Amino acid sequence: MNEFLFLIFLAAAFLIKKDIKYRIIILAVSFFVIIYIRHLSLLHYLPWLFAYAGVFILSALDKNIACSSSSGFDLKHADIAKQLKKSEQKLTEMEKVNKQLQFEVTKITGFFEISKELTKVMYVQQLPPVIINIVKGSFEIDFLALLILEEEKSCTIFVYPNRNSYEIKEHIDFKNIVDSEKIIMDEESGFYDGKDLMPLFAKLGHGYSQNKMYLIPIILEGKIKSILMLDDLPEDKIDLAHTFAGFLSLTLRKLKLYGKVQELAITDELTQVFVRRHFQDVYAEELQRLKDKKSEACFLMLDLDKFKNCNDSFGHLVGDILLKETASIIQQNVREVDLVGRYGGEEFCIFLPETNLENGMLVAERIRKAVEKNNFRAYDEMLKITVSIGISCYPQDASESVDLIEKADLALYSAKRKGRNRTIAYNAIK
Repeated sequence: MNEFLFLIFLAAAFLIKKDIKYRIIILAVSFFVIIYIRHLSLLHYLPWLFAYAGVFILSALDKNIACSSSSGFDLKHADIAKQLKKSEQKLTEMEKVNKQLQFEVTKITGFFEISKELTKVMYVQQLPPVIINIVKGSFEIDFLALLILEEEKSCTIFVYPNRNSYEIKEHIDFKNIVDSEKIIMDEESGFYDGKDLMPLFAKLGHGYSQNKMYLIPIILEGKIKSILMLDDLPEDKIDLAHTFAGFLSLTLRKLKLYGKVQELAITDELTQVFVRRHFQDVYAEELQRLKDKKSEACFLMLDLDKFKNCNDSFGHLVGDILLKETASIIQQNVREVDLVGRYGGEEFCIFLPETNLENGMLVAERIRKAVEKNNFRAYDEMLKITVSIGISCYPQDASESVDLIEKADLALYSAKRKGRNRTIAYNAIK
C-alpha cells in the first residue's frame, strides 16, 4: 500500500509544470517528508527517486533539444521570409525595369519606323502619305498640319489620318501671316487654343479649329522654316512628337538639298534654263502628249549674232553676261508652259506647245525685238546685240522631235545667211 501511494505521488510530481530544478527539489523534499512521516525504509525507496529524477532530467533535456530545434527552425523561417521579401522586391524592381525597357524598345522601334518611312521621301508631294502612316502608327490624333515656309517653295499640308486623306496647297504667301497672328514668336513649342489659331487657318484657306493644338517650330539655318501642328496631342506623346519634328527637319533639309542637286543637274548654271539633255527629254515627252491630243506646236532655235567677235573683243566674262541676260529676256517673253533650254554655246532652244505658226512667229519676233532694244551692261561696257531665230512647226514640218529640231536649225542658218537679226520659218525655205 505504501509503495502504491508513493508511485501516485511521484506521478503527480512528474506532472508539475515547472522548471526541472524546482521539480527535482519538490520531489526530493516530498520524498524525505513521506519517508519520515510514514517511517519507510530509505534504501527501499531511494532507487525510485533516482529513477524518476533521471526521467525528469531526460524529459528536460529532450524539451531543451526540442526548443533549440524549434528556435533553429524559427530562425531559418525568419531568414527564408526575409530572403523571400528581398526576392519579391527585386522581382518588383525587375518588372519596373522590364516595363521601362519595353517602353524604350517601343520608342526606338517607333523612331526607326519614322526614320525608315521618311527616308523614302524625295519630293514634298511624297510626304503626306508617309505622314499618314506615321501618325496612324504612333499618334492618336485626327488632324495634322505642316506649314513649310520656304520663300520659293512654300506650301501647306493638311493630313487627316483617320480618313486616309490629305490636302496640299502650294505657293502659299506666308509673308506676315505667321508673325501677324503671333504664332511661335519665341520659337517655343506648346499648346495653343483652337480659337487663337482660327485666323491663321482662315488665311490658309482652311476652316479647321479645335480646343487645342500642339505647335512645334522646325528650325533650319537658324530660322523657322516649318511649323508642325498636331490636333489635341496627348501629353504622353509630346516627346515622340518632338522626335517626329526632328526627323521632319532632317527630311525637309534633305528635300531642299535634293532640289538643289536636281536643279544643278537639269539647269544650266549660267543661264538658269534647262541643260540640253534635260530639255530634250522633257521636250520629247511634251511632243508625245501633243501627238495624243492632235495639237500643234512650234520649235524655235535662237542664236546670238556675232557672239564670237564679242568674246574676242571683250572677253568671256562679258560674253557670259550677254548669255545670262538673253536667257532672262527669253524667259520673260514666253509662257510658264513653254520650255527653254541652252542647246550649246550661244544657241538657245524654245518649245511652244499648243502653238500654231502664226503665234510662234509672234513669240519669236517679240523675243528678237526685246533683245535688239535691250542695253547690255557688262562691267564698264554698254553693248547692243541681236539674235537670229529659226522656226519649225509640228506637224506641218516634221512629226518627230529630232526632225523638228533639224528643220528649225536649217531655218536659223537661213536667217544667218540672209543678214542676221531676223526670224525665218522653215516653210519659207523648203
